[in-house]
Amino acid sequence: MKTCLMLFLLACFVNYSESALSCFSCTDADTNLNCNLRLPEVCASGQVCRTSTSSLGGSYKISKGCADKTQCDIQSVFGSVNIGVASTSVKCCDYLLCNINGSTTARLNLLLLGVSALVLLVVGNITK
Repeated sequence: MKTCLMLFLLACFVNYSESALSCFSCTDADTNLNCNLRLPEVCASGQVCRTSTSSLGGSYKISKGCADKTQCDIQSVFGSVNIGVASTSVKCCDYLLCNINGSTTARLNLLLLGVSALVLLVVGNITK
């Protein structure tokens, strides 16, 4: 809970400047949370954050990190497949820690997560 709140505050109050891009980074993690608990990776110039997911049957794997923008854009178009029992997806984004949930709408999802966490915290303290 504290980790989610910390990530929310970090995303809300960090100064988005022209400095190096940082992305969550992992290889073949079983869950998104396990991936996000690792230290972020600092990307080189011209790179973006990349998230690739795959599932087969009930098995789920997620990989995140920095990738060349052109390569990531091509993979996101041609690397996303869903045939029912198996699927793959590649998504790219280009702002600080934007691959927190593998979506290009991470800011909105993170905001909703943070608001939900704050509501639960307040309700939890009121009902004690």
